[in-house]
Amino acid sequence: MVRVVALCAFILAACSPAPEAPPDTGWRVGASSRSVLPTVDGGTGYASPERLPPDADADDPGVFAAQFDQGPLTVGNGRDNAHWVRDDLRVRALAMQRSDADRVVVIVSADVYMVFRPDAEELRRMVREVLPEARKDRVEVLVHATHNHHGPDTAFAVNPEWYRLFLEQARDAVREAIERLEPATLRVAEGVHYFGGSDLGGLRVYDPTLGVLQARATDGRVIATLVNWANHPESTLNWSPPRERIAAACRTLAWADAACDAQGRYLTADYPGALARWLGRRVGGEVVYVNGAVGAMASPLDVPVWEVNERAPIGDGYTPPPAAVPPGSVGKDFKVRNFRKAILIGEQLGAAVEGLLRDAGPLAPGPLTVTHQAFFTRMSNIGFRKLAVVDPQSGRAALGFKPGELFSCPATGPKTAATCVDDKRAVETDPVVGPIRKGDHTRTAVSLLRIGEVTMAFLPGEVPGELVMGLPRAIKATPRRWADETPEHHVAPDRIGIPGYVKRMLPGTHKWAVGLGNDELGYILPLDNYRVLCVADKLAGPGTCARLHAAGLIDFPDAVAGARCKALVEDPAAAASLPDAAREAVLGSCRYGQAMGRPAGHYEETNSVGWDAAADMIAAVAAVTGKDDRTQVNEKFAGYHHRFPPPRP
Repeated sequence: MVRVVALCAFILAACSPAPEAPPDTGWRVGASSRSVLPTVDGGTGYASPERLPPDADADDPGVFAAQFDQGPLTVGNGRDNAHWVRDDLRVRALAMQRSDADRVVVIVSADVYMVFRPDAEELRRMVREVLPEARKDRVEVLVHATHNHHGPDTAFAVNPEWYRLFLEQARDAVREAIERLEPATLRVAEGVHYFGGSDLGGLRVYDPTLGVLQARATDGRVIATLVNWANHPESTLNWSPPRERIAAACRTLAWADAACDAQGRYLTADYPGALARWLGRRVGGEVVYVNGAVGAMASPLDVPVWEVNERAPIGDGYTPPPAAVPPGSVGKDFKVRNFRKAILIGEQLGAAVEGLLRDAGPLAPGPLTVTHQAFFTRMSNIGFRKLAVVDPQSGRAALGFKPGELFSCPATGPKTAATCVDDKRAVETDPVVGPIRKGDHTRTAVSLLRIGEVTMAFLPGEVPGELVMGLPRAIKATPRRWADETPEHHVAPDRIGIPGYVKRMLPGTHKWAVGLGNDELGYILPLDNYRVLCVADKLAGPGTCARLHAAGLIDFPDAVAGARCKALVEDPAAAASLPDAAREAVLGSCRYGQAMGRPAGHYEETNSVGWDAAADMIAAVAAVTGKDDRTQVNEKFAGYHHRFPPPRP
């Protein structure tokens, strides 16, 4: 009997048709994600979904953790001693491949503050270690941080144990995404979205582009949805949850009275996390958010947000309807900061994505390529050079996880690998700020990802809307529309020049910008509106700045124009032409101003690598695209923002 059954099985197997090969769709896609929360007792079960606050709760900072396995954590753009987890933090990987090619491109997006170039390189090294030999040199990893202001600090007060955990989780997500590559179809859609985001800088130019790329398996299952929009994830920045919500935790920590404060001490992914949860529930698959032109700066902080429903629709995205109620449904302050604000921004962004997907068109198989254009730029911010000094004991600097390279380059002329010299981490002592790195230039890159007719420019910092979209078409005729509330602190909008704008030079039908792409140079600002604090009062005595300004030796009562500093630093003759009694005060302001404080209305320069970054980045975009077009005004760009809203639908 056994022989008969075996014979029948053999015959059936021999006669059964071979399984059908999956159809060739032209694309292969895989996705994966991992939590990057710090662990407690070896895992993240302490913050499992059922233990986290519901989205409707506006004030609860989340699960309390007296201590993490990795030790004390500082929150990026927050405070030390993080103890609460409002929601999960994740790193997501989206792998893509042409079905007729062996190269794979992986986009990594993490719910963290920033990832510097040396740390992105460390992740790539770790990925190569775990890939099969045949794959090692055929995988391109592009690294992005959403710029989450409520995650563990990845910039200035890094916990190295947690950072190693983060890199390991990112590595594993990349490996798994590659392992999951399968035939897929791609759909693409693009629109605009305003709700919860606007430009709050001195020049209010906001890029509202909402780009969506979705991959579906051949069985119709959603593999991943990539979303590109622009807004700082800082909905609750500098806000303190009510003390009664943390009273028990404060007793555990022995924090009494004013010390009982959770401001900047909780972990949350802000609106990108809310987007991922909402869209994941609605359509499935991984949701990979990549932030856009967030610099100078796109933010939710001063932007009205409300509970959107049939009685209070989204409208123009900025004007609360008469029946609207604020986040959390309390009071009438539509700019209130609480956790509900982040949820609403994320969910309405998800609704906009879902609306675009209803009419999304197929993305035909086309090129899948990555090209890079490296460039050197001056680190005029001496504070960054100080942070880059490597501690001989730990082998680490005070900036990021892995030490970075700095270079000595010519003041003018080509700055290339042939003309710039690596400082090999050498240090010199400055008489004012102490030890600094000898190199005064950094090396970074612009990277161009082409996915058929979609082009994504990975830009190495926080880039403002005008450098991505261009200046609005009516900026010369009605400049006040794009000025902030203190126009005296900025160059008039109709007088600002830019070195060109990114999307003008990008190929393809869909042109998207990714900020904090593979690096973070801080704010990348046009030179025309760049100001450096006058610190002559500190260097030469009170009243010196006023005298310099009265003599026309500095441009503003409290600042030197970036263009003047650039000219003085690059041209020894210009510096020598300054009056002897004023020379050190003016040059000292140019050297130390960014590190020692901010002029009125110009916070961004304190967190900017230097005054050359915008021009150098745009030149790199021109080089990598082969299209050197320096047009400044975008005649197709209306330039709406929260004080100049779009027409109501």
